[in-house]
Parts: sequence; structure tokens; C-alpha cells
Amino acid sequence: MSVGPVGAVGAGSVSPERTPVSVASLRQAIGRAYQRVTGQAPSATLLQSLTAQASLETGAGSSMYNYNFGGVKGAGPGGLSANCLTHEVVNGEDVTVRQKFRAYGSLDEGAEDYVRVLVQRFGHALPSAAGGNLDGFAHALKQAGYYTASEGDYAAALKGASAAAGSVASTDVLPVPSSSGFANSVDVTRLFDALSASALRIADPSSRE
Repeated sequence: MSVGPVGAVGAGSVSPERTPVSVASLRQAIGRAYQRVTGQAPSATLLQSLTAQASLETGAGSSMYNYNFGGVKGAGPGGLSANCLTHEVVNGEDVTVRQKFRAYGSLDEGAEDYVRVLVQRFGHALPSAAGGNLDGFAHALKQAGYYTASEGDYAAALKGASAAAGSVASTDVLPVPSSSGFANSVDVTRLFDALSASALRIADPSSRE
């Protein structure tokens, strides 16, 4: 289901490492995490919407790094972070920068932090997700500064990811070798790459650069 544990390179720092999983595994982990964080199981529609977003942000699971479901910046609850190259949209231009992203020791740890961040910091976007309104979900996230890509492109990509997630077989993907250190794959299409690699702008308040 995934590659081995992340490799430490210093206090609080780990190497950027692919931890690829299947979309089915993304869905299952998010479902478990939502139950733990909120005390209730997510509806099927909400779970589909969150799986679509996590799928979008991780290249359908194949470009997940350090079990980070959503490109969340800073250090994870365990204090770990990975210094990765990533693409950002600045003044309409794609730029490449190196930034710290939260790193986790397991799939479930990453899923739980992803859900907790959404619930605590972007809770106003969840009603749209629960209703299957991906345009509204994308709009609410954009208004809160969650991503820098265009709202229309992000919403369209969410819908595509949702459709794909609904038809993906429950099979695991194999690790994809890489030494690039990019937080997301550069082998996917330009749109998918721009959205999944640069969309999220969740800067940890304690680690702004």
C-alpha cells in the first residue's frame, strides 16, 4: 500500500519521500480519520468529495509525499516536516520554490491531520462538500486562501477527480521512483500538476517563510 517509513535527516526534518497509495486507500483512511476526529462517520457524499480533493492534491495517490494528504505546510503534530520543491501560481505565473510540508509516520496519521485541518480551519467549506456541491466547495476553499490556482480550474479538476475516484478499482499502486524532491509528480498533465502541486496555500502560522 505504501513505501516504508520516512527517513530522518535531522531534528524535526525528514527526507521528501514518496508514499504512494491507491485512491481506495485514500478513501478508507479519510473515512477512519473523520470518525476519529468528529466522532461520527462521514456521509457517502462527503467522503466522496474529500477523497476527490485528496486524490487531486496527491496525483490520485501516486504522488503523495510523506503521507501528506493535502500539501499542508509547516510541521505535523509530531513535529516532522519535509523540505520539498513545489510549484506555485504567483501573478498568473508558475514558479518553483522550496518549502516545508508536514510529514507523517503513517497513512492514518496523515489522514487524521488532513481531516482535522479541514474541520478546524476550513469547516465552512464542508457543507458544500457534504452536499456534493464541488463548485461551492472549491469556492469556499478559494475564499479562505486554500489554493492559488483559478477557482474554475480547481472546481473542474475536483469534478474530474470525483468521477475518477468513483470508478477506481480497489488496487494499490506501486511506488514510483523519484529523486526530484518535488512534492507532487511532474509527469501528470500541466493542469493537474499546477493544481495538485501548487494549489494548497495552507501556511502553518508558526513557520511562515
